[in-house]
Amino acid sequence: MTVKSNIILKVLNVFTWAGFIGLCVKAGALITSFGISMFINPSGSKNLYLGLDLSQLKEYSNYQYAYLVSSIISIFVLQAIMFYVLLSIFKKINLVNPFDQLIGKLFSKLSLVSFAIGVLSKVTFELSSKYISQGMNFPNLIEHIIHGDAFLFFAGILLFVSMLYKRGIELQTENDLTI
Repeated sequence: MTVKSNIILKVLNVFTWAGFIGLCVKAGALITSFGISMFINPSGSKNLYLGLDLSQLKEYSNYQYAYLVSSIISIFVLQAIMFYVLLSIFKKINLVNPFDQLIGKLFSKLSLVSFAIGVLSKVTFELSSKYISQGMNFPNLIEHIIHGDAFLFFAGILLFVSMLYKRGIELQTENDLTI
């Protein structure tokens, strides 16, 4: 492998770590502010995280508020899990003999997590649209949940890559047996 490829992989690994840590902080901050708004200070729902204001929904129904915020938290947690799986791939991959069962399973897991993020984002978007059509205003909500279609598309690409990877494992195993 060339020096340029090694540098690119190390840079990607650093960016992946940054994304993972950032998403963990985002999820943790949202969980903390949600807990405070539910149990300590109900007016905390006016600025949950990065200008996210769900106070109108909290006044309407604590249950619906908890459901919507839990959905948003789940999206962030699943995104952090996706980055963690990607970090595991970077850690385990052997570029000399890249087709390994574990890496294939990690690609499949990455596809599944991406699909879950996409579906949850779409459901959360539809739920919030229902409340918006009832006249509620949620500033900055859409920017937290809008990428559902992209994650569904990404899940399809990752599923294709995992299928190719499985075929590569089969070919590599056959090649090892014939030698």
